[in-house]
Amino acid sequence: MDIINNIKITTQNDKKLLEALDALPANYWDFKADDVREYTHGIHNYPAMMVCPISRNILRIVQEIRPVNTLLDPFMGSGTVVVEGMLANIPQVYGTDINPLALFLSKVKTTRLASANLQSESQRLLERIYQSCEKNRTQINGVDNILHDRYELDLTAKKGWGENAPVYLKKYQEQNNMEIEIPNFKNLGYWFKPRVILLLSLIKSQIQKTEDKDIRDFFFIAFSETIRFVSNRRNGEFKMFRMPAVKVKTFEPDVIREFISILNRNIEKMNAFTERCCQIDCTTKVSIFRNNATILKDIPDGCVDLVITSPPYGDSRTTVAYGEYSRLSLQWLDLDLSEKEIMGIDKSLMGGNKFKNGFKMTIPSRTLQQSLQRLQSVDLERAGDVYSFYLDLEKAISTISRKTRIDGYHFWVVGNRTVKGETLLTDRVIAEVGQRYGMDYLSTIDRNIVNKVMPMQNSPTNQSGKKSATMTNEHIVVLKKRKC
Repeated sequence: MDIINNIKITTQNDKKLLEALDALPANYWDFKADDVREYTHGIHNYPAMMVCPISRNILRIVQEIRPVNTLLDPFMGSGTVVVEGMLANIPQVYGTDINPLALFLSKVKTTRLASANLQSESQRLLERIYQSCEKNRTQINGVDNILHDRYELDLTAKKGWGENAPVYLKKYQEQNNMEIEIPNFKNLGYWFKPRVILLLSLIKSQIQKTEDKDIRDFFFIAFSETIRFVSNRRNGEFKMFRMPAVKVKTFEPDVIREFISILNRNIEKMNAFTERCCQIDCTTKVSIFRNNATILKDIPDGCVDLVITSPPYGDSRTTVAYGEYSRLSLQWLDLDLSEKEIMGIDKSLMGGNKFKNGFKMTIPSRTLQQSLQRLQSVDLERAGDVYSFYLDLEKAISTISRKTRIDGYHFWVVGNRTVKGETLLTDRVIAEVGQRYGMDYLSTIDRNIVNKVMPMQNSPTNQSGKKSATMTNEHIVVLKKRKC
């Protein structure tokens, strides 16, 4: 049976929902002219962010048809859906993720801060930073030249400076009577130049003196984004790729100016968000948990009216490496994480298990089965990667369905990636797998992806010179929890 062509409309609400969706123009969901960085959505970049008008319009349409008391995003990421749940005044909003940076970012973006308190605390922070910079100005400004000349260090090399930066900087501080705590993690000097490390350490030490925890966390999010811009990582990359050595050599970012610029922008975003929440008298309770979407241990069964989510498009190793993106921030921030935990994030995400020597197909999707058969004949190991990802996706669909009330709706925003020339129809797979776990298919909405961050072409076969266009559209799969 073709699930896509077997739509089950069983209630008046289903009919109203489909009529409302069908009445919209073909390009309605592109949101090309919309501000996708307003309110706290504009705080901190994050890989593969869902644009906020998608969830905002889904919430509006569904709320016009029926009440929504509980909203869930099991792949929360940077918190787009959770923020929109507050702006829609949903009584209870759940967000879950397993990336600690996503949890920290979502917590900050959904914590309203009084404008006056935020402004006064930020002013005090900047005064402390300026004073500390002035006190240590000579030592900070001279560190690159001294380490290069006196210790004959190549500040672009992984050996020497790159792997032993904390040792060299500690010795430098002792000789210059400096008291700034330097982080100690692997290859610190490979990713940051000496002056940058000292300035980041100085900013961090002053943020830590902020007594109000919510405001302190807000400052640390600006600090996290600063880390990315002043590191030796290549711009526009989510994975850990460093600039060429020749560029690192001349790279001299203005760390303080970068931090202040980001902080001021974030304050504007937070003030607008807090003001809007006051205007609508927002009473939303936001609950954020570090839960795997295949388990969701902290979400009660049968409690969710609406799910809006965008799962990863594939395993982290070959698509978006959320762990790699988050690594430097997590190594600088004090979030009670071991180096092993930080380095292992990508392996803990969907598709982390390996099936190098084949697998037994158990996922209830004819569409996926046909794709895997073709992939196996081309590359057995890559077929195993794909199978591993969809096996985890199946577990997530099963669990999320169990958390959903009867007649509750799901909106899954997905992209259909290409592996070894095979386009994987994730939208159809979700519809077919959902059927097994009590979710009836209602509709698929197609949207064009505008303002793409990913390259227009990639190499899905990993063969030199063979490139294919990356995805240019997404699909919003609409499902409904049926009665048993």
